Amino acid sequence: MPDFKQALGKHAFGREALIIRIALCDDEGAQLAQAEAFLRTYRARRPHMELDTAAFSSGIDLMEHLRAKGAFDLYLLDVIMPGENGIELGRSIREFDQGGRIVYLTASRDFAVDSYQVRAWDYLLKPLDEERLFQILDGAAGDLARDRRALVSVKTRDGFRRLPFRSVVYGELADRCVRYHLSDNSVLESTSLRGSFRDAVRPLLEQPGFVLCAASFIVNLLFVERVEPSGLRLTDGRPLPLSRLFRAEVTERWLDYYLKGGPARESAVSESD
Repeated sequence: MPDFKQALGKHAFGREALIIRIALCDDEGAQLAQAEAFLRTYRARRPHMELDTAAFSSGIDLMEHLRAKGAFDLYLLDVIMPGENGIELGRSIREFDQGGRIVYLTASRDFAVDSYQVRAWDYLLKPLDEERLFQILDGAAGDLARDRRALVSVKTRDGFRRLPFRSVVYGELADRCVRYHLSDNSVLESTSLRGSFRDAVRPLLEQPGFVLCAASFIVNLLFVERVEPSGLRLTDGRPLPLSRLFRAEVTERWLDYYLKGGPARESAVSESD
């Protein structure tokens, strides 16, 4: 079993506890209880971590909690549930939270193609294996630690805000300001620019997942669902412009991003006219 500190590597927070919010959703009471027991064991073996866990027996309950109390870092979702299944629930979650990691609990790998649509991070075969679950949790912990340390500083009218790179869906130039559209559906606006848009978003452009898609738009490839003839389509369905000047580079970067470490997903690049 991977050691927790080794999993975090150079991204560990030192003495500061890493807090992970986890949602469990399974309509089978026995499976839910087993997963909760495994998480308690995991927490006991990870003194540098705090788990904030909530269990739900239906997708309706989970979504009500999300709307009332906010998103989770990690979602462990059963695929087969009455009413809204796990894939449909994943789509609902993505409308509210584009950044959380979704892990599916399933008795079959057949769902894999559908899971691309919600950017599933991983899956666990049932019956749950404790060691495999711990490996996934260690991986999520390492990712979260890295994400929370990778920040971009934005000057706003209320002072400087530090945003995790992963939280930025896209940025646009509007009224001489940069509007940052974030994964929690909020928008942060910078102060008036003194230089160019490209200079303002240079810290993002230095990250492998960001690319200009038009002269006044920058997008995080993590949230691009497909490249279409008319532009880009984000994972929540929103369109973004894609100018001819940037089309070739964006298409190449998007494909390369997913082939070399971006979230696994079925290619969905439409042919240009």
